[in-house]
Amino acid sequence: MVEHDLAKVGVAGSTPVSRSIILFFLISFFTSLLYADTIQLKSKYLIGSEKVKLSLFTGTESNRTILELPKNRNLWKVPAFKISRSLKMAGYESKMPSSSMITFERALNTDFPKLRRLIGDRYREYYPTLRLKDISVKPTAFTGIDFTFKPECSIRLPKSALHKSIGTFAVRCKKKVYYFRYTLEGMIRVYKANHQIKKDKIIDSNKVHAEYIPFEKFYAPPITDPGDGRYIARLNIAPSKVLTAANTEPLPAVLKNSSVRCVYRVGSVVIEFDATALQNGKIGDIISVKKSDGKILRGRVVNKKRVELE
Repeated sequence: MVEHDLAKVGVAGSTPVSRSIILFFLISFFTSLLYADTIQLKSKYLIGSEKVKLSLFTGTESNRTILELPKNRNLWKVPAFKISRSLKMAGYESKMPSSSMITFERALNTDFPKLRRLIGDRYREYYPTLRLKDISVKPTAFTGIDFTFKPECSIRLPKSALHKSIGTFAVRCKKKVYYFRYTLEGMIRVYKANHQIKKDKIIDSNKVHAEYIPFEKFYAPPITDPGDGRYIARLNIAPSKVLTAANTEPLPAVLKNSSVRCVYRVGSVVIEFDATALQNGKIGDIISVKKSDGKILRGRVVNKKRVELE
């Protein structure tokens, strides 16, 4: 019937080529209609209340509520498939976001300058070279919106939380506890290895360089000033690796394979001789040393390059 009607209005005959062209345009047209209402879901949305409106996804003025979230909270996570199912019931197809969960966050116009300052002080104390640009603090529950930091309030932020730029903390005010989450933005000066530094090697200024990097996450605090020979590599450090308390350690009083002066006391008799340290040792550490005849002894490090035998 399509071919017959088209021929009447003068469309180029019913040849295979013309039929293919017509079929192509028809498919394109109906495909465009099919996906006209397809919504690309995002992983996070800001909302004004616990009611999730259809307009949040479609951009229209529809006040239809497709999902109602629990009250007295500022943050919700909902499986993406539930949102997709609700949109389909409203007549809209959708594409899944990169995450399997969609986060809904209540948009708040509150500010907590006292809390931001206290959190910033904690981080700057722990990271002396940190330059903070911005700190965002928001309550995790709706009840914290009207919070006021009073003299009887105290912050609980463990050291383990300081290793990253986002987290949560608690504020206790007498018997009541409020919970907040925060996000930091800033730059921190660190020292990076110019090339591979092998384990137990002394770190000097020729082996590292200073650099400012975005503050995001540290498993151990970075070294603030390696000096010249103040630290040694605790393990092999790869090129461009940040120097931290995990891969370095302060220069010990005794270095492995170095010559040490051994002291052996028997009553009032003191015997001294030179030996070779078989391991690094800080003052107070028990280490092994080897005499010139190959005999291995144990002793306590009492000073720089000095070991008192047991």
